[in-house]
Order: sequence, then structure tokens, then C-alpha cells
Amino acid sequence: MKLSLFKALGIIDCCIFKRVDVDQFEAVYAEHEWLDILLPGARDKQFFQTPTDSPFLDDFLMQAEEFWEYADYGKIESGIWNESIADNELKLNAFATMESGDFYLIINNVKQQFQERQQTLQSARELLLSNDKIVAQQEYVHQRLDEMLNQSSDLKSIQQPITEVIEKTEVGVAILTPNLKPISQNPALYSVFDSHLTPVESEPYRLILELFEKQYPEFERVISTGSRWSGELFWLQPPGNGKWIKLAIYPVKTDFQQITHWVFIVNDISQVKHLLQNNEKLTHYDALTDIPNRQYFWMQLEQSVSNAMPFYVLYLDIKNFKRINEIHGHSRGDQIIKELVERLTPHVSPGDMFARIGGGEFAIIRQKTVTEQQCVDLGNTLIDAATQPFYLPNGTHCEIGLNIGAASFPRDADDAETLMKFADLAVFNAKKASKSSVQFYSQALKDASQRIIELENALQTAITNHEFELFLQPMLDLTSGTILKAEALLRWNRLDGERIGPDEFIPIAEQTGLIVPIGKWVISRACEMISTLNHRGHSCKLSVNLSPRQISDRHLLEFIRGSIQNSHIQPDQLELELTEGVLVDNYDKVQYLLTEVRKLGVSVSIDDFGTGYSSLSYLKKLPIDHIKIDRSFVQDLVSDENDKAIILAIIAMAHSLKLNVIAEGVETELQRNFLQLNHCNLAQGFLFSRPLPFAQFCDYLNTTVSNQKRIGPSALDPE
Repeated sequence: MKLSLFKALGIIDCCIFKRVDVDQFEAVYAEHEWLDILLPGARDKQFFQTPTDSPFLDDFLMQAEEFWEYADYGKIESGIWNESIADNELKLNAFATMESGDFYLIINNVKQQFQERQQTLQSARELLLSNDKIVAQQEYVHQRLDEMLNQSSDLKSIQQPITEVIEKTEVGVAILTPNLKPISQNPALYSVFDSHLTPVESEPYRLILELFEKQYPEFERVISTGSRWSGELFWLQPPGNGKWIKLAIYPVKTDFQQITHWVFIVNDISQVKHLLQNNEKLTHYDALTDIPNRQYFWMQLEQSVSNAMPFYVLYLDIKNFKRINEIHGHSRGDQIIKELVERLTPHVSPGDMFARIGGGEFAIIRQKTVTEQQCVDLGNTLIDAATQPFYLPNGTHCEIGLNIGAASFPRDADDAETLMKFADLAVFNAKKASKSSVQFYSQALKDASQRIIELENALQTAITNHEFELFLQPMLDLTSGTILKAEALLRWNRLDGERIGPDEFIPIAEQTGLIVPIGKWVISRACEMISTLNHRGHSCKLSVNLSPRQISDRHLLEFIRGSIQNSHIQPDQLELELTEGVLVDNYDKVQYLLTEVRKLGVSVSIDDFGTGYSSLSYLKKLPIDHIKIDRSFVQDLVSDENDKAIILAIIAMAHSLKLNVIAEGVETELQRNFLQLNHCNLAQGFLFSRPLPFAQFCDYLNTTVSNQKRIGPSALDPE
């Protein structure tokens, strides 16, 4: 590992270890005496093994093992923690990184740096910029608690490990029930509020909730939707002193997205804020980007409301910013934020205010804009600027997007708090779409949001209430007319009799993460159906769709293998379908998953082929068996020469790569004849059958086998 990399990581007083095996590390650089306190004997033996005598270091190494296994580059860090051994006290920060295929652990002694940062006004700026370290520690504590709280429903069995984690850290931690009742609060949380709590405020969590609700319009949305949130609270202490508190809120959820606990993590940042007050620019401007901060934005917003002239507020939220910080590190995230602001600022009019109001959130007050179209035009311009690639120092690049919510004064609201609440609701709704968009607040939007929240809650119990059903749509060999396989399509029939279409509930499931347990149910149920078909003498493969969220589920492969074994079916009777977009967005994960499932014997099909971009080169690299021509090309192939040409090109290319071709959306004999004449292998569509409940599908199989003759959809499907 090169010294230049140490410098790039900002490491000064450090020790470096190379991972040589699971739980074993070899010393690369271990000259500092303080290492004898943390890892006795490591300097003399030139190595150490886990577990160590430091629970915090052991916890971080568990996270590091996961990072080394799944990440390709970048680094993760622990955040600062204390080690108090005998009369010695260390302030440490650990990094896990990699170089040239080797894995490294760096332990940094930051005690001296920590003391020096508090001596000058410049250190105040540095402390503000080092906010990422606070965020990293909050994230780390949250991850460890999340894992523990999900290990067991019996809190007593894990109370001791939880206590060790939260008492070891300097940050204040409160663990609450889903109804926001306290389960555990650590001593550091009480020390944040010291002796100034009144008898009514004897529990810190109550004061935190009260401050959050009073100072942030998004309080109601965060709690009702179970969202993560972070920000700063101001507490006016008796008899008049102010205290600034950094709060991070994390919901702990089951696979079905039901909240089991809330984790509140608190830091006292009053010292930084006090130093900043000595410099007006640092008080009102964001230290990283040099644009107005949240405090200054709210002052201007209140002033704009008092002027009583119409204006718009635009609320900007960066897409996938949390993921960028996790993969590339917070320092890279900072660079992207700075470059993004440089791109967006030229498009904001001089008379408008552009402010950073959160980690990845910005707002614009359009003072002189009185039309929605002007806001739409600006929003689209900002989105275009943000979606251009961001290039990283290692030569790679990443892409982000912007979701924008807008609200109008005085049309939507006549006070600042309500106006921002509505803009927040609009941007929250914009996040539901896969592409960046501009969303305006409206009553219809509010109603739609309530509908989404209601469906989210209903989805959490849909599996246990047996509300899901798999319909099967057959795929026929165009030469013989034989049914070779069928696509499994999910249907939701609520207990109240309402049928929710997949176009409505699948995006909600995808956004909330519920698609992961639902997708597992689909796989399990499809395997059960295959087993039933086998017992009835039918040999029919079933194809199930995988969503992008499922691809990221590291337990998916194990679940597929287990479902096949439990149902006693052959792996080649199951097929997985992925869309082109998944290939492009998750190529590395897709490559690993498809390679492993092919080893099992499961086949793979690419759905909606022809509608994506930049994926043609992947066809020869990935283990794929079939491609499905999107129905949009099949629909007009008889009358549209371009669609004909595209279909012919897809068939020729697929066959040259030894792939089978399936056409979906076949509805007419002319379409069928064209596809058959040009050697398309299989087809599915209403010409042969609509998607059928399992019992009707079995009847369809029996009739087709006995007659070897096509049956129209109306004879089998009452719909």
C-alpha cells in the first residue's frame, strides 16, 4: 500500500494492517506506542486476530468484512470513538479500504487533531465540514442497532449487546417503540441536556420530539411514513441560553416494512454554532458550498411571506445521494455536492435565493415568478444539469438526479411553515417516480399521497392475509403450438374486495422495499405451482420477474436454491426475467447472480428488450437464454416498417448469439404469422390467452394437450 494513499486518506498518526485471512491482520505500519493500549502485542507479533478486547473495533470489522466482500473500490470509516483502558484514553477512527486487490485496515489516532480543532475560528469551519464524521458515526451506530433489533423479537435477549453498543459511544441514543415510547436511553443522551431538564422534560426523548415537531414541517410526514431524517434543532435553555442539537432519526423495519423500533441519535453541536455566530457569513452560509444555509433560507422565506407578493418555493432533493456516500465515502459526496451547486447556481436568477437546507436537499425562492411554467422550465433545466455524469478522481463516474417539489404562495398556503410542508409533500411524491421530475403541490396530490400511504400499510399484511395470487400467461412454441412455459404475474385482491392493479402497487412495493418479501413469496409460490403441475403430468416451466430491488438482496440466491429444494422440482423448470434497465444499472450484481443461478440450472430471460439503452454489449457477457421483444414493437409491426425492421434485427442478433426469442403482446393472426415466418421461437399474448388463475391455467393445459388447437381467450377468461 503506497504512502501517497495514506496522504489521500488524510491519515497522519495511524497504524495500518493488511487483511491476510478472515479474522487475521498483518501489520504494515505499526510504530505508534498507543497501539499497545488498543491491541497489546500487535506491534511485537506484527499481527492481530479478532475478536479483540475492543467491542467497538470488533463491530466495525464485521462491517468491513461485508464491505470487502461486495464493494469494488472506495472506503468506509467507523467515526470517532473513545477507548478508555486503565488511565489511558484514546480517540480513534478506523478505515476499511482496498488497493490492487488487497484489503487494508487503518486505525487513526485523532486525539491531537480533535483538540487542535477547537482553538480558533477556522477550526469552527473545519468542525462544521467534519460533520460527515458525525454522520458516519450516527450511521454506524444505527446499522449495529438495526442488526441487533432485527435479530430477535425478544428484547430481553439482546438488551445486553444493545446496552454495550450505545453506552460505548459518545453520541446520545434513544430507542423507542413504534408509538414513540422509550425503551432505552443512554447516559450520553442525558448529558446532552445536562441538568437543565424540567420535571416535565425529565425524559430527553420527549423534548426531542417536541422540538422536532415545532421546528420542522416535515415532522408529520417523517413519522407517518416511517422515513429516515436528519437535521439540527435549537433548544432555548432556561434561563435563556441556547443549545444546538444535531438529530438523526432511523426507523428499524422488518422485511415487510413494519416499524419495530425508532432509533434517535443526538449530538451537541452548540460549540460549533457558538463559534460560527462570531462570523456572520459562517452563520448564514453553508460552509461547504458557500450558498445560504437553512437558517438564512427560513429568514428569507418569512420575509417573502410578510411582503405578501406571490412567489414559488422549489424543494430539491438529490436522488441516490445516500448510496453515493455509502459507496464512495462522505468526502466524495462532498465533492459532488460542491460541483452540483456550481452547475445549478448559474441557472438561478440573481433575485432568487438558492440555499442548502439539508445534506442532499436544497431550496429556491422564486421571488418574481408567478407562473407554473416558469418553474417547470427552471426545474427541467436544473434536472438536466444534475444528470450529467460526475467524474471521480479514480477515473470512474457516477450519476445522480434531482426530484423537485414546488408550492405557491399564497395559492397553496399563506404561511412559511405550511408552504414548506406542501413543498416537502410534493418532492416526496416526486421520489415515487423512477425518473427525475418536477411535482407541484395540489389537493389531488395530497389525496394521492394519502392513497399511497394507505396502500403501503395494506401491503405490509397482504402476504400474511393471503391477498396475493399468481396468474399465469402461457407462452407457445410458434412452430408446434405447444405450451412450453408461462409467465407468473402478480395480482392483489384485498380483503375488502378491491382489486389493485400491478401498475399501482408494484411501484409502491419497489419504493418501500416491500418488493423483496413479496418477490420471495412469488418465487416460492411459483415453485409450488411447478410441483403441482408435475404431479398432474404437465411439464411446464414458469417464469418470474425480478425487480431491481431484489437484485440487491444478498439473500436472494440462497432463497431461490431453498425454494427449489423445498418444492422438489428441477431447477430448469424455473426461469428468471429481468428488464434491460436492471442490466445497465446493476451490472456487477446481475452478473454474479445470473452466473450462480445458471450453475443451479435456472434459465434467464431479458424482458422488454429493445426499450433500454447501452445494454447490447452485455448480451454476450451475461449468461442469458432468452430475450423477449417488447410489446410496443409487436403492436404495430404489420403497419410500421420501422417496427418490422427492429424485430427482424433483434431475431437475427439473438439467433447469432444462440439465444431464443419470445414476442410478447401478440394479439392478431397477422402478428403471429409474421413472427412465425421470421423464425421467432415463442409468443405470448391475448391471441392465445389472457393471464389465468392457476385452476383455469391447468384447464387450458388439458384442453391444449388434448386438442393441440388454439383456444381464444374469451372461452377461458370471464374477464
